[in-house]
Order: sequence, then structure tokens, then C-alpha cells
Amino acid sequence: MAKNKKEGNKSVSSIIEKTATAETGIDTADKAKTGFLGYLKIHVWASVAILVLTLLALAGGLKYLEEDPQREMAKNSKDRSLLSSINPFMPTPTPTPTPQLSKEYIYAGSRLLAVEDAGASAIPPADLAVWRPSDGYWYVMGGTGSAQTFQQWGSSADQPAPGDYDGDGKTDFAIYRGSEGNWYIIPSSTGSYYAVAQGANGDKPVPGDYDGDGKTDTALFRSSNATWYVKKSSDSTSYSQAFGISTDKTAQGDFDGDGKTDPTVWRPGDKTFYVLRSSDGYWFSVQVGSTGTDLPVPCDYDGDGTGDMAVLSGNSWIIRNSSTGAIPTPITWQSAGDIPVQNDYDGDGKCDIAGWRNSNGDWYIRQSASSNSLRQEHWGMSGDIPVPALYRR
Repeated sequence: MAKNKKEGNKSVSSIIEKTATAETGIDTADKAKTGFLGYLKIHVWASVAILVLTLLALAGGLKYLEEDPQREMAKNSKDRSLLSSINPFMPTPTPTPTPQLSKEYIYAGSRLLAVEDAGASAIPPADLAVWRPSDGYWYVMGGTGSAQTFQQWGSSADQPAPGDYDGDGKTDFAIYRGSEGNWYIIPSSTGSYYAVAQGANGDKPVPGDYDGDGKTDTALFRSSNATWYVKKSSDSTSYSQAFGISTDKTAQGDFDGDGKTDPTVWRPGDKTFYVLRSSDGYWFSVQVGSTGTDLPVPCDYDGDGTGDMAVLSGNSWIIRNSSTGAIPTPITWQSAGDIPVQNDYDGDGKCDIAGWRNSNGDWYIRQSASSNSLRQEHWGMSGDIPVPALYRR
């Protein structure tokens, strides 16, 4: 009796299920296929809203990643966020640029002395050159990267005043004619000469880069009133500066490392350098010397980009290194009476001790780049004035 009742219930359920299937025309397999599509049809607006929000979020993220590098690059590298290290929009770091040489020149005695920036690639070696008063010719020996050159410029009463007046990295032929108070310059960039009216008879030319624009400025020292007269190449204006006394010897150079020539004198009376710093307008003094007959021979002997105070005492070079402030043991070189011609002759960025012998026209160079070995060259003759520099013709 119970069995029949259970079977009866099962039959009723089967009948209801078949009836429902017949009414809808969809069987169980069809339900499985159409369930997901049906869900989308029912929730179509919700789906569209989700898609739009997803696209907006993606666009906002891309915009942030694109603009973030601008904000991050404005910060110091240590302050940048972790995201910047994985952001594909961050620019690739550029290589460290090659240090650029400062076009700073110092002039001492009758020589042009080049000073370069510390850590920069060395400049080419200086050319051996002389100026011959008897015929007014410049004779450049030439060498690696520089052709042998002869140039007539000047007359016997003139004073040679070489410098890079056009800022092209090459030394220009130039003379100062005191009888006229004129400078005559042939720029290497054009080959056409020009004149600069400046000075008076008896003035001493002391060209250098006093305004730091990479070009040599015409400048003079007048011993009668111990005044420096400078015409700046940057704006063609002139100024004068009283500094020193009438018996001082000029020894200008960049002694504060700011890329500008400082008016400087060496005083025989107390064997002391006096420097008027271009960086702050204050002066300082350093005693370097042995006797009152010493010759000031400043140059960058230690290669730190700042001029070193030095004197030639007989045949001994007494040098105060700007990098340490120390004065090592004097260096004996050449013969007493040889003309000092210190310059960078081996291109290592350090000034080499050197002398030129007027009696035979021989150069004696102590090469700092090769364990201070001797380089001996013959260039010039008695009566010439040595003018080594970077002519690079």
C-alpha cells in the first residue's frame, strides 16, 4: 500500500516535469547553453557600466604613468618613489656627459699658459713656437694634430700677446704695439685681422680670460700707477683696477678655480704672491720664493684645474701645489739663465717644467706624463722670444 503511494507520487512529479517542458519548449541541456547569455541579457546595463568603469580606470592609470616621470625627474634620484623604478614611461638615463674644458688661459713672462678643468679629457699638447722680432715672424713647430706654420705679424718694437681671442680653442697671433696703444690680432677662425685701441707706451700686456666667457681679454698692467686695465670680450666694456706696486712682477692666473683670470703679482721684496680673487673681490697672499731675483712661473702643475704659485730660482723650480697647499722639494732643471717656458707639452693636463736656451734655440722639457723624462727639441735661434701655445693650425 505504501509502495503504491510512493510510486504514485513519482508519477505525478514526472507528469508535472514533462508538462513544464512541453510548455516552454526548452529541455535541460538547452538551459545549460543559454544560462550565461540570458544572464547578460538580463543585466546588460550593469555589464556596460562595469566595462566603462574598467576602461576609465585603465586610461587613468596610463595617464598617471605617463605624467609621473615629469614629477619624478624633478626630484633628486634618492627621493623618487619605488614606482618610478618600474614605470615603463620613465626616460632612459642619459650617459654622463664628457666634462667640457674651461677655455682659461694665464699669461706669465712671455708665454701663454693653458689651464684645463680637473677630470676632463686632456687638451692636445702645446706647440713649440717662437716670435722673431728681427723679421716679425711667428714660427710654430707643429706636431701631433698641428701643422708647421710660419706667420708674419708684428715688428721689432712690438710685444707678442698670443691668446684665444675668438674662443675657438686655438691660439691667435697677436701683438701689442705700445707706441700706438693698439693691439693687432689675427683670429684663427677668420684669418682677418682687427685692432683694439687700448693702452699706452710702457704698459705690459697681460691677456687672460678675466670675465670667464671662454675668450681671451686684452689687458695691460701699468707699473707707473700699479693699475690693471681690462677690456672684457663679453660686452666690450673696460675697467681698471689698482692692485700691486710699481716694482711687482705680473703673474696672473686662475688661483681660485672659478674659470676667471685673477690679477696677480709677485713681489720681489718679500717673495710673496698677491692675488685679487675674481670670485669674491678679496685678496690673499702666499709666500713662495728664495731670492728677490726669482722669476714667477705660475701654471697648473698638479692638474687640478687651479693655478699653482711657483718661482724659478736660478735653475730650481719652487712650486706650491694648489691641491695640497704644500711646497715640495725644489726641482732642479735646465741651466741658470734659460728662459722658463712651462706648459703642457705631453697633453696629460699637467703643466710641464721646461726651459728654452737662447744661445742655441734648444727646448728642455720635463715630461710629467712619462716619469719626468727629458724631451729635447731644437726650435728657434738666439734673439727669438718663445711663445708656446695651442696654435693647432
